[in-house]
Amino acid sequence: MNSLRKQKVINSALWAAAGDAIGWISELTDESGLKRRINDTYLLKPVSWNRKIGGYSGVTVSLPAGTYSDDTQLRLAVSRSIRSNGEFDTESFAKIELPVWLSYALGAGRATKLAATNLMRKDTNWFSNFYKSNGIEYTNSGGNGTAMRIQPHVWSCKNLSDRKYVASVIKDSLVTHGHLIAVCGALLHADTLQYALINGRPAGPTEINGFIDNFTSVPDIIQEIYELNNFWLPNWEIMSGNKLHEEIDRIRVESKTYLSKSLNAAKENSDLSDKYKSAINALECNKDSRRGAATNTAIASALLCHFYKNTTPYEAIISCVNLLGTDTDSIASMAGAILGCYNGIPEWNIQDSKYIISEASRLNDIAEGIVTKNFNYPNINKWQTPQTQSDTLVKDKDGMFHIIGLGKVTPLKPEGWKAKSHEWKWMQLEYGQTVLLKSKIGDIKLADPTQLSENDLPLKNDIVSEQPLAPKEPSRQNDLRNNSQPVSNQYNFEQNIFDYAYADSKNLDLDDITTKLIKNGFSEREIGHYLIQFADKNGLDSCIAFAAIIGKAFISRKKKQ
Repeated sequence: MNSLRKQKVINSALWAAAGDAIGWISELTDESGLKRRINDTYLLKPVSWNRKIGGYSGVTVSLPAGTYSDDTQLRLAVSRSIRSNGEFDTESFAKIELPVWLSYALGAGRATKLAATNLMRKDTNWFSNFYKSNGIEYTNSGGNGTAMRIQPHVWSCKNLSDRKYVASVIKDSLVTHGHLIAVCGALLHADTLQYALINGRPAGPTEINGFIDNFTSVPDIIQEIYELNNFWLPNWEIMSGNKLHEEIDRIRVESKTYLSKSLNAAKENSDLSDKYKSAINALECNKDSRRGAATNTAIASALLCHFYKNTTPYEAIISCVNLLGTDTDSIASMAGAILGCYNGIPEWNIQDSKYIISEASRLNDIAEGIVTKNFNYPNINKWQTPQTQSDTLVKDKDGMFHIIGLGKVTPLKPEGWKAKSHEWKWMQLEYGQTVLLKSKIGDIKLADPTQLSENDLPLKNDIVSEQPLAPKEPSRQNDLRNNSQPVSNQYNFEQNIFDYAYADSKNLDLDDITTKLIKNGFSEREIGHYLIQFADKNGLDSCIAFAAIIGKAFISRKKKQ
């Protein structure tokens, strides 16, 4: 086990949360707004503050110092969705994590909330989430809601130098955002983080420029992913009115121009905070036209780390969060992830730091090929998505509270904040994460078994581990993990539970199997057999892809007869 790599990943995760926790306080406000929030006009560390949540009919809540927002919430959701063999469980993230997240979201962006709401629909999947409502449209959503959450794909990557995380970053991004700026910004941040994790220092202008050139790989990777190439791409090109290759190249050229302008502007200043401010002005991160754009945010966070490479991470983060009128929490959080790769643990108290350490350790174990655990989601094939934000709190037959899809939960205080028919209350999940949960006032409904995790048995839709099951050696346990809250049986050790001739999911080659079935005349028995195998072993997406190929071929042959 590479203990140095594990410590880098842990520190990266903690600094990402720290940047979020302090940056959220000054996010998108001015000096008078900051004064109202904290009774001061300058931030030096995370502090307790008040914030109204829940919209016009919501409540004003007191947030303890170190409380993180949607950046870290969604980063943890992505982390749970990464299986022990490194595969990103896109279905569980899209259909379980995101809809449930709406009930405890803090500081969420409009596009991500709308995307999560649309995923509540039974007919919407991760590759077909083309939402459009209240002036917000999937194909025009290019915000940094993607880039701020993709770090777990890098932390868990087994072949870091080969950039094996790219496909997962693209799929993750397209679940919620359909403007390719969002995809490219997420990829730029992933490459910047990868560089820092490998080299122990921030990327410079030359490297950042090279990362922007990596955008050209996006079309080829999209075309290699069946669901994206055959379902998402044709719809995206029609709805956006753009061609994939042309739009990617336009964003590449645009991003290079922004990088060049920001570097030229920064050269005019010797003071580091002035350098950063000049770069932000050139990037237009303080203007409505580009504030929150994923590519601009990724460049801003990378340059912040570059400018402050010879100082402490505290100086970099504090400079960032006090440049008001910008998306301070996302820039600081993304910069924090980079800074943590070559700095020690932050001294600030951060919400759920023990759970963050536990998840970071698990992701690093995945990268190193150490047998680890999967989050135990409900069976995705039986899952029923909540119909409203306040439907996620339920109780089982024994009277225990659960957040559907996520596990058992315990109220931390008997009192909360009430508004009309709803209340918000701090609760703790059994594995250590705390959430400010929105629920209905009154009797809590009884849980549907399909919405609870199957804690006693491994899930049938789990991806099969490529490694033999072996006990973890005590020496492999990091001291930080030993000191963290124990993770409950909500996580299960990965193991092979399938008793089929094709137990290894890699043997389920979609092209080979469908070609054989078409050639053999569409044997109903064989089609049924393989349909069940794809559903059981590769999940719903592969099952849909299999059915689509067979159905299209059958219709085509029937027309020729």
